[in-house]
Amino acid sequence: MSAGRMLADGASVAEVADALRLSMQTVRRYKVIVDQGGLDALKQMSVGGRASALDDTALQWLAAALRGSAREHGYPSDAWTNARVRELIATRFGAHYSRVHTWQIVTNLGLGDRLSKSTK
Repeated sequence: MSAGRMLADGASVAEVADALRLSMQTVRRYKVIVDQGGLDALKQMSVGGRASALDDTALQWLAAALRGSAREHGYPSDAWTNARVRELIATRFGAHYSRVHTWQIVTNLGLGDRLSKSTK
């Protein structure tokens, strides 16, 4: 929904794609939906697949954790890596996600910039 809010607030497709690390094609599709039906229409858009194991409360908790230091969650440095986020989600919520899906979750939270490169 970060992309939708940014588009509704007047950000360009390029600005949204760059800020959220999304493809231009995806943001253009979101823009059409927002222009035609507003944010509610974007919320109704289905990505298919089963429902996420992370509900709104879990996502809010994860976002708060990512805004802070990884050290606060037992890691030896402040940096958040994809591997650390996957481990945190698995430990806290019992859900196991791929690197790609974990990156998508973090990006959807508007926190893609918080991830450092990982060797795992």
